[in-house]
Amino acid sequence: MYIADIQQQKIEWRRKGWSIPDLRGSKQEWFSLVKELIGLVGNGQASDLDAQPETNITSAYTWRSYASFLKGMGLVSNRAGVLSLTEAGVAFLGKPTKRHLADLMQNKVRLFGETLGILDNAPKTIEEVDKQLCESFRLEWANLSNTRRRMDWLEVFDLIHDIGNRKWSLTDMGKAALNEWSLVTPAVLELPDAEPSDITIADPPTEIALLLQHLIDTPEAHRKRSTYNIWVPSPNRIHNLRVITQFALERVSRTDLFQFVEDEFNLKKSSAESMLPFLKASGLLEEVGRCVYIATPAAKAWCEKGNDLDFVRILHANMRFVGEVINVAENNIIRNDVYAQAKKYNLNTEKVRWIVGFLLEAGLLEEPQYLHLKSTPLGKKFVSTLPLADSVTEEVSQEAENTNAIDGNNNTNNSHPAEYEDIFTRLQVSARDPMAEGKASGVAFEESIAETFRFMGFDAKRIGGSGDTDVIVRWKDSDGKSVIAIVDGKSKSGGTVSHSDISDVAIDTHKDKNNADFVAIVGPGFSGDTIRNHARKKSFALITDVELIEIARTSHKLGLSLEEIALIFQVPDGLSHLDELMTAKQREMDIITLVISKFGQEQEMLGSLSARDLYLLLRSTIVSPSLDELITVFETLSSQEIGVLSPVKKAPFSENTMYVLNGEKRTINRLRALASAIEKGLI
Repeated sequence: MYIADIQQQKIEWRRKGWSIPDLRGSKQEWFSLVKELIGLVGNGQASDLDAQPETNITSAYTWRSYASFLKGMGLVSNRAGVLSLTEAGVAFLGKPTKRHLADLMQNKVRLFGETLGILDNAPKTIEEVDKQLCESFRLEWANLSNTRRRMDWLEVFDLIHDIGNRKWSLTDMGKAALNEWSLVTPAVLELPDAEPSDITIADPPTEIALLLQHLIDTPEAHRKRSTYNIWVPSPNRIHNLRVITQFALERVSRTDLFQFVEDEFNLKKSSAESMLPFLKASGLLEEVGRCVYIATPAAKAWCEKGNDLDFVRILHANMRFVGEVINVAENNIIRNDVYAQAKKYNLNTEKVRWIVGFLLEAGLLEEPQYLHLKSTPLGKKFVSTLPLADSVTEEVSQEAENTNAIDGNNNTNNSHPAEYEDIFTRLQVSARDPMAEGKASGVAFEESIAETFRFMGFDAKRIGGSGDTDVIVRWKDSDGKSVIAIVDGKSKSGGTVSHSDISDVAIDTHKDKNNADFVAIVGPGFSGDTIRNHARKKSFALITDVELIEIARTSHKLGLSLEEIALIFQVPDGLSHLDELMTAKQREMDIITLVISKFGQEQEMLGSLSARDLYLLLRSTIVSPSLDELITVFETLSSQEIGVLSPVKKAPFSENTMYVLNGEKRTINRLRALASAIEKGLI
């Protein structure tokens, strides 16, 4: 049953996703498996994600493998590593029919019911269904896998059946579902965006309106908005932030807050601690006593109303380039151009990705094409209500300068030789121009990939040519064992690499020939779920040129080891683990900066300082280091290799040992001279 209201069709289209989550196991067992898994979750038997569920179906997979499908269908939630039924899961447990699960999938996945609708007029083959889908909805699917996946599930639900000659037809159950489901037509793609004047936006609560009014009344306040690092558990980041904020509606100790975040999102302690600076910088939490925190008045108002737009308002009032992103993306714009604009606000690519992620979740931005961003009608209306800043590349306040120094945005603290910036530029250009620099197809891109890995410290060479890999990368792990990765470069003028661009046979041959441990494919972007799912199964890491450049810059700034950087080759979670590691390393550098700065300010008056002294002095700063973090930093700075801090009065407990700052210029010069000597030896 097609939706008559075209505007309603667009709402239906936008709220659904493209992919059906994977469910491991035989297709014939899918439905029975889901029923058994939901029953086990309902009985509280899914408390260890790495354990295998005890089902009547032979399975070598763990709960972790099944969780993505169950969560994707909205049947379960994951709290601190324990799966529990959602409201939809409880309803399915009470009525575990094929039609019930089919209804859930129709509610989540684009073109699921529409695939069924194509078979309404006459039986068709998979190829015929795929062709009609692609022509009607302007799809660029490289193969049949997306259509086949949908039809597999339609068969599992007994909505279609094979009538011979490779053709499929509707069953009576399929006809009934088709009459009851709400479907969209290809006309949804022609519908122009609603005019902002037709959209109504609720006014912000008074507490949040005051924050925005301050930006209007005090334009220089724009320059004081934070540029600090952002880190929030995924997915559903805005929701997760609201959960954390609600926990702090009443006063809560630092220890209890961290414990809640660890348990709620199944995080390590270091990851939970790394969130606190952002929670403070974004205006969600404030410290009201020694290691005691509470939600700000604005955050409390957001939690009470539950409106995601109020969160964005708070974020905009406290952090740079939030509403400004919506303005920049008023018309369809590629992400790299957004990142270029962000530099005017002293923000790097990684921070902009986080901000964009929030705005996508709030419905203020959309992705009309891969690597493109565009303001939604809601976004255009919403941004007209925000006080926006001009670019702020010239800092005027000492506070802003200190924030930039801590945050790694100050160019003097995060410089890169011009020759390496040229490499990064070549990498981006050649990723989208196979004939770049007048060389044979892909050669310039392959050379740039090798140069980028060498910049990070790897032994990397371009091989190229027929019958071998494009780039080979070597390093040694912590045990001294040699490790090899091969890299396949895919330069695409269209900006995306599809599944059909990759030859498994060739890559496997190259891997065996070079005795490689890892495989990576580097390109400007990767289109669709097919290539990602396949790469995951084959353990091929997919890395975009933008990701590789950002990792190269960050690894240089933070001094990451090759073994740490090599996490990018690990599938499926290597990139996320590397991101977590870089966040922790950056936090350590931020704490060191604060410690040295505070010693310079206080030592003349106090004579010497301990880790506990610094803990009390710094607890109200954005970074707000823990006592354990400060003890670790003191140990690093007082080590024989550095020695910029010297103990003058030892105590039974390390946090009470008194230190003085001395010879800091000598230490800086010595370390620089040592680094220079090492670099010269490597030339």
